[in-house]
Amino acid sequence: MAATETRTWTLTIPAPAKMLSANAKLHHQTAGRIRKAWREASFTYAQQAKLPTGLDRVRIDIVLHHTVNRDRDDANWHPHVGKPVVDGLGVQRVVNGKNGPRVEVGYGLIPDDTPAHLDGPFISLGEKVSRRDYPLGLAVVTIVDLTGQPTGGFETERRVTSASTVWTFRCPARHQVSVTLRHGEDADPEPYRELFVARHGHCEAPA
Repeated sequence: MAATETRTWTLTIPAPAKMLSANAKLHHQTAGRIRKAWREASFTYAQQAKLPTGLDRVRIDIVLHHTVNRDRDDANWHPHVGKPVVDGLGVQRVVNGKNGPRVEVGYGLIPDDTPAHLDGPFISLGEKVSRRDYPLGLAVVTIVDLTGQPTGGFETERRVTSASTVWTFRCPARHQVSVTLRHGEDADPEPYRELFVARHGHCEAPA
């Protein structure tokens, strides 16, 4: 049987707004405008790249390139950059606001951003870029098609707070463990996931 080539796409997105950290203290309307700008940029670049729609599951990696060199915690960029980027690739939504319903754009790459359809987003920091070329920085988004690839029945969930990221790993038998990584620590959850899978590899889904 011939090997199936994994499909991969890359979006190079000049930052449409500030790369706002989860620790930033801004008015909620200002933060909302920044998230909206990132969501719409992700949607626009997905359109330009003519990405497919209706995929069952993907992995998303986001490399953020700032214009200055500073120590930054990768997890800090999830609420105001990572999630809006994913939302722009997801489904269009109608949200009921104080001024009536509004449409939030979504490309339709995947039907939802739950672990059943999304692995990630995994955010890392890349090399500094020129402020002249990218005044607010640059985001490089890599999408890998995982449609049809088995998950082994294991699930991963992520919850980001202002102080930490909580990863929950769940096996087919519904055993689970949660790992809290505080901002400033190593934010890579993969070693913990691999240890959990190794210890629960014998577990089976209940009949």
